[in-house]
Amino acid sequence: MPFDPQIRAFIEKINAYAGTSESGIEAIRSAYNYSRAKLSPSRPAGLSITELTLAGCPSRRYQPDAPQGQALFFHGGGYNLGNLDSHDTICAELAVRAGCTLTALEYRLAPEHLFPAAHDDALNAAKALSVDGPIVLIGDSAGANLAAATAITLRETDRIKGQVLIYPELGGQALALPSYAEKAEAELLTASEVMLLRAEAGLSDTDPRATPLLADDLAGVATCVAFAAAEDPLRDDATAFAEKLRAVGVSASAIIEPGLPHGYLVARHSSDRAREAFTAIVGALAGFTRS
Repeated sequence: MPFDPQIRAFIEKINAYAGTSESGIEAIRSAYNYSRAKLSPSRPAGLSITELTLAGCPSRRYQPDAPQGQALFFHGGGYNLGNLDSHDTICAELAVRAGCTLTALEYRLAPEHLFPAAHDDALNAAKALSVDGPIVLIGDSAGANLAAATAITLRETDRIKGQVLIYPELGGQALALPSYAEKAEAELLTASEVMLLRAEAGLSDTDPRATPLLADDLAGVATCVAFAAAEDPLRDDATAFAEKLRAVGVSASAIIEPGLPHGYLVARHSSDRAREAFTAIVGALAGFTRS
């Protein structure tokens, strides 16, 4: 088995909290948020927290002492789950450890709001936040899709300083990338679940906003660091996107984290491997915000 005992215990806890498709979307959301709350530590000290509205969306700003640079965070959750609270301590720790001001966006969710609602929210928030200077885009899973799509739309505008993508969902199933077959039945996220979530959110496999891997023009896109979980059908999305960026002269790298499943951010306090991976993400974010 690819997982050590710490990660295996984490997977079992997540599965124990999970809702079922028969429960309905609100029950699934409640189970998702409950699991994140149960598995999250308290916020770190030394932060100023501000609730605000950004481009019409609820947002939360995390500001440590003497911050350097500014980042915009898009949460994951398959386009239909997650909110400011589900990723609260993740954002707080990123802000403190990277030493930057980080603003988290609560974009509109499917199925109530289908594509391109979330993408429009992400783009408008990035435009609003970058008025005072370039920002770093960061997100996990579906949120990484929003970050990549926004970076592509705002290429060559000097608004985006860099992008940090965490186990990104970038539409790799449209290219039949190997990981979708090799990790089709992976723990915590299967290939069929990826396709179902995209369909339920109205994401097109031909529109590059929804499927950044199909974008024809990537010249001038901001520098990218993408992190992938080795035990995840989305694994190859990160490497394929980095390769496409490098092919047009954009600095990009992909880091595949062995022994980790999709969603490993939540395990950063219970798993040594996930903790190491989170430290690498912090380093990538700090590398952009402090430069």
